[in-house]
Amino acid sequence: MQNANRRSFVKAIISENSEIVAILKNPSLSNKEVIEDIKKVIIQQLREHPKAYAYYTGKESGEKAFFRLSWRDFAFIRILDYLEHEGDSFPDQNLHGESVVSQPFTILREAIQHDDYTTSDDFYEDMLHLFRQLNGIERPNLPSRQQVFNWMNKNPSGLDPEIIKLRGVNKERIIKLLYQEVLSAPHSARYTIPAQYDKEQALELIHSWWCEDIFQLTHAIRTVDRLQHYLDGSLSSETLDTMRAAVQKGIPIFVTPYFLSVLLVNPPAAYTFADIAIRDYVLYSQELVEEFGMISAWEKEDITEPGKPNVAGWILPSNNIHRRYPNVAIFIPSTMGRACGGLCAYCQRMYDFQSGRFNFNLNRLKPKEQWHEHLQRLMKYFEEDSQLQDILITGGDAMMSSVSSLKEILDAVYSMAKRKIQSNTNRVDGTKYAEIVRVRLGTKIPIYLPHRITPERVAVLQEFKERAIKIGIKQFVIQTHFSTAMEITPESSEAIARLLHAGWFVTNQEVFTVPASRRGHTARLRQELNRIGVLPYYTFTVKGYHENKHYFANNSRSIQEQIEEKSIGRVDPKYYSQIRSFMKDPFHMNVHIDKIRSAEEIPFLATDRNTINLPGVGKSNTYRTIGITRDGRRILAFEQDYSRPHSPIVDTMEDVIIIESKSVAEYLRQLELIGEHKEDYESIWGYSAGYIETRIPIFEYPGYPFQKTDEFTNLSFPQEQKDLHSGPTAIQYVENDNDINDGIY
Repeated sequence: MQNANRRSFVKAIISENSEIVAILKNPSLSNKEVIEDIKKVIIQQLREHPKAYAYYTGKESGEKAFFRLSWRDFAFIRILDYLEHEGDSFPDQNLHGESVVSQPFTILREAIQHDDYTTSDDFYEDMLHLFRQLNGIERPNLPSRQQVFNWMNKNPSGLDPEIIKLRGVNKERIIKLLYQEVLSAPHSARYTIPAQYDKEQALELIHSWWCEDIFQLTHAIRTVDRLQHYLDGSLSSETLDTMRAAVQKGIPIFVTPYFLSVLLVNPPAAYTFADIAIRDYVLYSQELVEEFGMISAWEKEDITEPGKPNVAGWILPSNNIHRRYPNVAIFIPSTMGRACGGLCAYCQRMYDFQSGRFNFNLNRLKPKEQWHEHLQRLMKYFEEDSQLQDILITGGDAMMSSVSSLKEILDAVYSMAKRKIQSNTNRVDGTKYAEIVRVRLGTKIPIYLPHRITPERVAVLQEFKERAIKIGIKQFVIQTHFSTAMEITPESSEAIARLLHAGWFVTNQEVFTVPASRRGHTARLRQELNRIGVLPYYTFTVKGYHENKHYFANNSRSIQEQIEEKSIGRVDPKYYSQIRSFMKDPFHMNVHIDKIRSAEEIPFLATDRNTINLPGVGKSNTYRTIGITRDGRRILAFEQDYSRPHSPIVDTMEDVIIIESKSVAEYLRQLELIGEHKEDYESIWGYSAGYIETRIPIFEYPGYPFQKTDEFTNLSFPQEQKDLHSGPTAIQYVENDNDINDGIY
């Protein structure tokens, strides 16, 4: 059957591409001559598309030139890139560095000349769509605004009354199980049912405990048997085998009773796949289990050795600080912040869970006595760095730190920022250091354990802001990680409201997994986030290699979503100055957002950028598809995002090559397994390039009333590069052009 599919794909290519096929069939030509002759044919045709030819040759570049390209232009460019890289080999980290070769035209020639069909169906199907895009046979049928609304409405929200009702039933079932568990074997003296209580009183007591974060953490599910028990025996034997293998491999299970109540157990048919975007990261994949123990760090700059430069050239004092950009560094405290409210199967820190540095042994993660002195030394790094103006406190999860630990960390940040300002009084203009203007906390606690956003924790945040704003810190941001509207529950909405009332601006970073990438799903998430006062910030393609294959949605789908769905919420630049002021008044975020939505009649504010975090380079979505493997996986070449500052070392790097972990065809088959129709995604085949979107001004840093230095501290690079970067920084920043033109993108 597979050979029949392959033959039909090749037969269609032969019948629809006579000129190219004639070259492929010519037995007198060597493979090299075939490539050159096809290249001549394609370039001859491309010259009739002057915008595309200018872009391909580099005479025109940048965002404006990219968005002028037509649908067929992208096919011309992709074929030329395939021809340019025909026969090139690339290390494939999905195969632990084993080399793969891109040779699509050699493969096609073998099939046409020698009836050799040893390559996969997925390869031939992708090539057929490419040629049909080139010939104009396939054109994008862009969805109407109403069609996008229809897709959005297919994806329920955790605030929908019927979903709330179903989860309420779940909660009551779980509370009864907790009653039996606490009665027979209490986990702690704090949560013990008094002997004189009858069942009704005991259940009422557990209801009151349910809202306590410590109760939830104490009674978190950590074993496969308990997981199956609390999910009412609904897990399949295959899933149970995978989860047991995961535990044997050392992958921890940690799910709070609250979060288990969010999963639908034996739901009505209409909601069969409603929670799949959550269920998919709570339950582990076979690929993750196979790879655990051999997982390589995706973000190479996260591999740190004290006192030595990371891959981006930044010298770091310990693995508590990660850095890729000049102006911001990640701070991971040695507290319970190294844990999370749960483990996402696609976690970018799975490398750290693999090493044991991150774990769910909460008592062992409590700060040691020497942490207090170490914290002060780590703050010195920020204080004495010439470019750092933004500290992102994360983990793990920033909100997993205890109230006292969180206060200690923020107090240390405040003192550091104040000393940095004082030190600048001794420096003249042009030599002054960047001062701290933004403090961020990265957290998924509002999703995993909203009960932990307590009045005490919120008071710490509010008190810090009131002090910090007086010394010049201007932006206070909570970065959440909602990946589906089904995570937005009444409890998580209340947690977000508390954070906003504390004066902290709340943004969101979605991970674009396969279930999250369904038509209309992310658009609905943006709509519901706006409803609770959250602005989308990034929509991230899943990082990682083979271990995350199950969760990975191809980059072409990210671009398709950006163009065909997110576009109905595009924010007119005339509102940029108004949006910039939002950060000053988080308390009224809902009102601010609704004013623009109503004025423009749009369902949400599309303030996020669809992007991917690249190893060593950082975020970008500027790429071209330059090759394809025998099993149909695309090979992408990414450029850095020139609109933001980078380490000077990044300027010396070549394009970052990413080999996708699955073919487009395999991705579509996966969607069909969760109830989608692949016909709805037909244009995905043609999205073979991207350009990173313009950043909305609200996410830009405020300026200084002085001229800061261009010099770098804490930076090292090889001697042969030093001459290129002596004196003021050699980085050039490209201004974004908001004038998006009339191309298909």
